[in-house]
Amino acid sequence: MRRAQSGFGLLELMLALAIGVMLLAAVSQVFISAHQTWRLQSAAVRMHDEARQALLRMAQDVRMAGMFGCMRLKPGDFLDVTAQPAFARPLQVDRSSLTLVVAELPGYAGVPDWTLVTNCINETKVHKNRAQGSEKQMAVPISRHHYVHSGSTLYFQRRGGNQPLVEHVRELRVEYVPGERVDFQLTLYEPSLQLGQHHSLSVALRNPVPAS
Repeated sequence: MRRAQSGFGLLELMLALAIGVMLLAAVSQVFISAHQTWRLQSAAVRMHDEARQALLRMAQDVRMAGMFGCMRLKPGDFLDVTAQPAFARPLQVDRSSLTLVVAELPGYAGVPDWTLVTNCINETKVHKNRAQGSEKQMAVPISRHHYVHSGSTLYFQRRGGNQPLVEHVRELRVEYVPGERVDFQLTLYEPSLQLGQHHSLSVALRNPVPAS
């Protein structure tokens, strides 16, 4: 009398293999979807942070535009002839660019375009590049800052340096409301992920700055 044979037949083996392939495909799809979601979220966060930092940087410069010490400047105060027209128009707005003449923040170690030296009483002079103050005179470094959208990048330019601030820029719009504020609209688009963002910011002027 023969013993009954045990084990898997070809049909059972093929069925198990098909189920395994289906499970593997399902797990792979879940992994691909999770990875795509992670890429989208990471790119969205990165783009948002870069746009926010750039807009805050431009806002800070807008607030500093036209802040040239504690005395009204006269033509004889300018030792550099190129400084007077720049100081007279510290805010220049184009559709996709912004140029400002601003006082640098304390601790700025670079070479400014000009230095305003004053005792805030009866003496003020605007020197080219960097100049030193004294015990009775403070020295305020002042530079021309330029923000421009070129290609797909927003750049910050100062004294010949060209620093990229934001990538994947589709459009930068800058609008000046005379005597009141500067409005920014920044549109980003990441083509490989088909991810778009729109950012806007309005910055009130602190100083009376005629614009051109």
